Amino acid sequence: MSVRILALVGSLRAGSHNRQLAEAAAKHAPEGVEVELYEGLADLPFYNEDIDVEGSVPAAAAELRAVAGGSDAFLLFSPEYNGTMPAVLKNAIDWLSR
Repeated sequence: MSVRILALVGSLRAGSHNRQLAEAAAKHAPEGVEVELYEGLADLPFYNEDIDVEGSVPAAAAELRAVAGGSDAFLLFSPEYNGTMPAVLKNAIDWLSR
């Protein structure tokens, strides 16, 4: 049995420590475990319930939901950002939780 884990990195910066940790998790995942780093968080619009209706969901949000739907688990890499989680990660959670 294989396990698919979707990694969401809360820092958009290419050289961030959180991205490096996610890449290490993917590289060192045990046999039977695939860790996929999701690359589209920067493309997600801010969550807006008015556009989250069938036929109007932005392509980036639909793609995230499709990839997430094929995953067995999520692995969140979140830097501390002004005392809370970064907006890009919270926004992804908003799109996925509805």
